[in-house]
Amino acid sequence: MHHFLALDLGAESGRGMIVTLDGGTMTEEEIHRFPNRTVPMAGTLHWDFPGLMAEIHEAIRICAHRGIELTSIGVDTWGVDFGLLGADGKLLGNPVCYRDTRTVGIHAYADAKLDRREIFKLTAYEPWPIASLFQLLAMQRDGSPILPVAQGFLNMPDLINYFLTGEQRSDKAIANTTNVMDIDGHWSRRIINACGLPDMFVDLVEPATVMGTLSKEVQDETGLFVDVPVVAACGHDTSAAMVAVPAQPDTRWAFLSCGTWSIPGMLIDSPITTDRVLELSFTNEYTVEGWYVAQNIIGLWLVQQLRRKWNTPEAPLDYAQMTAKAAEAGQGPIINAADDSLMAPADMEAALLALVKQGGQVEPAGRGELVYGVLQSLALQYNVAINAMEELTGERPEALYMVGGGTRNTLLCQLTADACGMPVQTGVEECTSLGNACCQALATGVLRSVEEAREVMRNSYDVRSFEPKDQDAWAKRRETYAGLQQG
Repeated sequence: MHHFLALDLGAESGRGMIVTLDGGTMTEEEIHRFPNRTVPMAGTLHWDFPGLMAEIHEAIRICAHRGIELTSIGVDTWGVDFGLLGADGKLLGNPVCYRDTRTVGIHAYADAKLDRREIFKLTAYEPWPIASLFQLLAMQRDGSPILPVAQGFLNMPDLINYFLTGEQRSDKAIANTTNVMDIDGHWSRRIINACGLPDMFVDLVEPATVMGTLSKEVQDETGLFVDVPVVAACGHDTSAAMVAVPAQPDTRWAFLSCGTWSIPGMLIDSPITTDRVLELSFTNEYTVEGWYVAQNIIGLWLVQQLRRKWNTPEAPLDYAQMTAKAAEAGQGPIINAADDSLMAPADMEAALLALVKQGGQVEPAGRGELVYGVLQSLALQYNVAINAMEELTGERPEALYMVGGGTRNTLLCQLTADACGMPVQTGVEECTSLGNACCQALATGVLRSVEEAREVMRNSYDVRSFEPKDQDAWAKRRETYAGLQQG
């Protein structure tokens, strides 16, 4: 029996999960959940990094108090953000949140140093304004006193690993989100030199590598007096989730991480750096097995914002009730789920109804029809992503594995199978923390391969299959959706 502490940090909350591997199956238990706060100070939006470390210590302290014998510890977080270390190893200021305004308009400054398309060719990662490189260039442009003296650059999971072990190393799965790691898995000297960045990039390691052991300082702080290995657990949360997809061997498959945001992706032999990748708003990301193409698109945020408006103390409303009403309605409008007006409207219901009217659709008769319309439109957008991945890779997946909290919505799962015209497999909700634990098991030799990890997932969870239905009707819906996106 092996116990892995998976520290899974999202942009709004974090949690400590004990994942137990016993007899070829995994189970998980949440032992600690905590908020992840941003704090505006002097015009800059910071993460409360000392608060995060205190919560991580608390999760380890709980393990010590309960007498849990940990095989290892691993951390995964969101991408792009980082901390800088001085020559003495001390943190040079709280890490800044990617939502901070410092990168607004940064390409006007950065393009004079290096063309974005060259950056993409070198790194295979979409040159988003929030990527680490452009955050660093914003610091440079604004005359930051911190940047010139920095001697260590660490993305968030690596920064946490450093303060747990004292070892400065970078996990390639999170370094990929910097726009500084090249496609050969090294820091790009071309980018570093062209952009005039300090020599602060530390050694890169493959995901599923032991980074070090719990330092004496942390042992004294937490009461866990054991040299527990700390693992590079595919530090980028999406890449960690990839490891726990319960896919069958020798099949072509795609995955869809489904929650507030939706991230479709597909494993590839090597990164794809054609202009078409950027035109389709895809990027290349790195995981234990190598590379995959992925896209970040809107997800159940649309439904969440409807609930935010409709849920009142007088008339409480939960997601199960909303989905039940949608299933009862059985129909709804087709809406362009990728329209920019849905990113952050003041009133989501009004924004959706405006798109219904703009698209010449019949206005929904009630809330159930509107929710159904949102879900079927999301499913149709997933089909657009599947088609794009087929174009980029030259292969159409045989099955789609949906993971994440969104898989609890069985109506969405069925609509996705219908819209994509392919079987949809579900069953592993906590894919990120489980993938984190699988990486730990690989690093410590408990598991021997990613295929073995996927077999463990299949043995541990009931994988449910949704088969596509009514394909003649859905062919017409796909045609209508394409027309809406073409204007």
